Amino acid sequence: MKKPCEKHLYESKAELKAAGLKITSTRLGLLDVLKHAKKPLSIKEIARGLGKQGADLVTLYRNVESLENLGAVKQINLKGRQSYFELSRGQHHHHLICMRCGKIEDIQIKEINLNGAFLKKHGFAKITDHSMEFFGLCANCGK
Repeated sequence: MKKPCEKHLYESKAELKAAGLKITSTRLGLLDVLKHAKKPLSIKEIARGLGKQGADLVTLYRNVESLENLGAVKQINLKGRQSYFELSRGQHHHHLICMRCGKIEDIQIKEINLNGAFLKKHGFAKITDHSMEFFGLCANCGK
């Protein structure tokens, strides 16, 4: 397994300790891979990021689930495709996904006004979470 970078090692250990989770090389490596990722990653991509001596897929799924329950990792389901994972912290964002090559880009959407009147009209009291992804073709695939 690749050794986590020093920049994130202390931070990751503190996060795991604060959450009451055991500090393991798999969890430290998993957090390090996600902290360096520029896009959401599948479990197989995370495994590749951990290197040849990384954890098996079952162990990775179990650890991702623990980190997801803690609120440190967010699962993203993209229109019938496999699940992807990214860190939960940071600015809220959405995704552009290429339907041909699978490229994923983060995007920011400034404001959508779902006020109380709108929610009441549709029989809702409040929104607790949401998911919004946009599907299309990237510049390379759209040629």
